[in-house]
Amino acid sequence: MVLRICLCIFPIALATAAAAEIPADVRSVLEEHCFACHGPEKQKGRLRLDTLSADLIADHRAAETWHDVRAVINLGEMPPEDEPELLSDQRAILLDWLNGSIEHAEEALKSKGGRVVMRRLNREEYQNTMRDLFGVDLDYITNFPPDSESADGMRNNGSTLQMTSEQLEYYLEAARSALDRILVSADSAPPEVYRHEFTEPNEKKWPKLTPAKRFGQGRKFIARIKNDYPDTGRFRVKVRVKPEFPESGVIPRMRVEVGFRPDTLSVEKTLGEVDITPDGPREFEFFGRIENFPLPVRGQSKYPGLVISVANAHEEWASPKRETIQNEKGKKENVFVEDPDYPYLTVEHLEFEGPLYDTWPPEPQHSLLLLEKYAALYPVESGRVEGALSEKEYIQEVLEAFLPRAFRRPVSAGEVEKYAKLFQTIRPEFPTLLEAVKETLVAALISPDFLYLLEKGGIEKRPLNPFEIGSRLSYFLWSTQPDEQLIRRAENGELRNPSVIHEEVDRMIDSAKIAGFHQAFVEQWLDLGAMDRQEVDTSIYKEFRPELLTDFKDETVAFFGQILRENHSATQLIDSDFLMLNHNLALHYGFDLPVPGADLRPVPAADLPDSKRSGLLTQASILLGTSSGSDSHLIKRAVFIRDKLLDDPPAPPPPNVPELTAADPKFAELSIRDQLKLHNEDAACMDCHRGIDPWGQALEELGAIGEWRTHSVRRLPNKKTIRIPVESAGELPGGHQINGVVDLKNHLLTEEKEVFARAFVVKLLSYALGRSLEFVDQKAIDEITAEFLENDIRVRDLVKSIATSELFLTK
Repeated sequence: MVLRICLCIFPIALATAAAAEIPADVRSVLEEHCFACHGPEKQKGRLRLDTLSADLIADHRAAETWHDVRAVINLGEMPPEDEPELLSDQRAILLDWLNGSIEHAEEALKSKGGRVVMRRLNREEYQNTMRDLFGVDLDYITNFPPDSESADGMRNNGSTLQMTSEQLEYYLEAARSALDRILVSADSAPPEVYRHEFTEPNEKKWPKLTPAKRFGQGRKFIARIKNDYPDTGRFRVKVRVKPEFPESGVIPRMRVEVGFRPDTLSVEKTLGEVDITPDGPREFEFFGRIENFPLPVRGQSKYPGLVISVANAHEEWASPKRETIQNEKGKKENVFVEDPDYPYLTVEHLEFEGPLYDTWPPEPQHSLLLLEKYAALYPVESGRVEGALSEKEYIQEVLEAFLPRAFRRPVSAGEVEKYAKLFQTIRPEFPTLLEAVKETLVAALISPDFLYLLEKGGIEKRPLNPFEIGSRLSYFLWSTQPDEQLIRRAENGELRNPSVIHEEVDRMIDSAKIAGFHQAFVEQWLDLGAMDRQEVDTSIYKEFRPELLTDFKDETVAFFGQILRENHSATQLIDSDFLMLNHNLALHYGFDLPVPGADLRPVPAADLPDSKRSGLLTQASILLGTSSGSDSHLIKRAVFIRDKLLDDPPAPPPPNVPELTAADPKFAELSIRDQLKLHNEDAACMDCHRGIDPWGQALEELGAIGEWRTHSVRRLPNKKTIRIPVESAGELPGGHQINGVVDLKNHLLTEEKEVFARAFVVKLLSYALGRSLEFVDQKAIDEITAEFLENDIRVRDLVKSIATSELFLTK
């Protein structure tokens, strides 16, 4: 991790640690060139060197700071341009001492530092693990609080995933609720199965739209089931449609939603959504669990019943054309106008069926838990029958099957006995065997062995065992427990073999489960949530549609997924030869070419008239997240590049520094160049901002929602708007002249390629390990980065390198 020293984020308090002895010749050079800005009188970047500990073994954070000192000396960034340069012999004195001290500390800490901390499953991991453990896709985390983020934005960092008594209560409630819904009594009567068929909507009026059999914008097929519908279990909605395909090439997109109408508004959740293509099917089936959808309170609604709706999502944001006519009764009527360029849909048949089960009890996890033997246990209540297990024998078999799957490793006889004794202790408190079994399993589900990724450690580092490797791989790439193949290969000891790990990484990346990794890593690495924290100013962007926000985020996630899947070079993240587009994004970016449907697909950049739009820095999710919602935000964009792409985050502004707007009452009316002059004239800002501002200035030609522009529109305090010419030329640190995003991307791929490659390694490795990286990790990072560069920085290859690295395979 490279940090520019003047922008170092370590607090001054670190510098007060007792310093080990710095050699006299080294101290002499530091006094001449460094202590004036980082000594007793001044601490630029909140860094003080004259009292910084030189004991790199005992003080890890001081070691990281000295490591950064070495980095900026090697890069020639310190002393700064306006200070005398180091003489060659002075540079040698500093680097000889730093290199020797750092290497000595790395060797001394090699067997003890850089440990993966014991960490709790985060929300996504818990949800996925419970789903895969029981084979039932319920919402297990409804009431869970959000996870905290680490300093580098990761939500799977063990240092932030602490356990509180309140969180333990959430886990307890979630486990009990899940088992109550999943494990049902074998002697209970199967619930009634409801089937409903519709060929016409059974509602004539609906809030904010018109029910219809054939529909486009402003209309839906509405089916309301008033009484006979299930409250639990799996259900199916089958829809047969007749699509219409206009000559313009656009296609309909069907969305099926389930919910209810409490009063003047309907509350619905999407069950499924699909593009309908000319050569595709006309009949579709969608499955869900009714508990995961909004349900009415029976008997308490003005409009009782379950609602199933079918909508046409193609350009649903647009207002449909209407005209006023005179109907047969001579009254005026406002009707829809037929649009020959719209891909209408007609629902020919809709069928609802649920709950679905082939056998009773219905769920496959009954077999997984050996509860098929539960039926044989029923006579135990009234008397023993031949062949029936005793309760003690039964719980022993259940635990021997369940605990290894829940704990993701083999379990000892002692562990099984511990939970069997718990069952015997609590059995008298429960009226039925099943209730006592549930509570025993709940105890396992709130134990550290389930809730944490446990790897037994000692004083010295040790290689992971095959089951620990399987869990690390699975939670790295799938955010869930290992599947049967990983477990089988762990049992056979195969996961110690790097070639087998490479095979498994390929299999996992090619699996549908990898979508969770795309989403989690990209959102956390690039802070896509910043986009949600901005409100687009619709008085400036009058045609902006909130529905686009989902497309913005999905574009970036799918873009990374395509690069990983195809093993493209990470340089594509900066300047790609393809874009991920759908109909909405193509319209938004102004591409005059057909990209039918809402599913994102790669479109070669050569097919697009706008050759400048490529890579992350021209995507709307990034540009909106680094904006004010009404205009670009030069500083946010600069910090994004420095932090996310170069792993070189600037320090936060010092306390009590006034806003630049206070320096000039007409600040908002100034050009970007004149605003930057204020930064460079203000002594409190100059040192930092001359290394920040130019990075963001290059992106000024792109507005808040990703549009190319020659002028920015600004809103003044008096609510008036003005147009300011865009200025995107600037000088980067080191004297590099750039003008616009194309120059910026070229600079990143030439002058900063190795820095970018190392930064990407740091971000992905931190996510893979579930911890922040430390000083002792630097040598390993260098080795992985060197291999990454040798492989043309191909992303799938990097995942394999990380998965077979000593850092990943060591506790």
